[in-house]
Amino acid sequence: MEIHRQQCQQCGSRNARNILVREADAPMTIYVRCLGCGELVARYQLSHYYHHGKGIESFLRSLGSDAGESGRDYLAEFQRTQDQAVRGYEDALRKLQEQGNDV
Repeated sequence: MEIHRQQCQQCGSRNARNILVREADAPMTIYVRCLGCGELVARYQLSHYYHHGKGIESFLRSLGSDAGESGRDYLAEFQRTQDQAVRGYEDALRKLQEQGNDV
């Protein structure tokens, strides 16, 4: 696993802000803007996303009908995603600390 913190290619700042764009029938787009110089750092497109602490409604909006047909399928997929997000976040923080990076 590789872990990186986003850094501006122009000024080297790690101070960034995500700008989320949601459009119907399109993956969510995230633009990362450098707060140091204002330049675009990166763009990501997500087909599925999970907001920790927002509950299943946010998760369901990103899924459409991909999780399955029943409420149980949606709930099981939400639980898997929630667990994976927490574990992945904790792993990423641990890896950054092992590399001597501030978190």
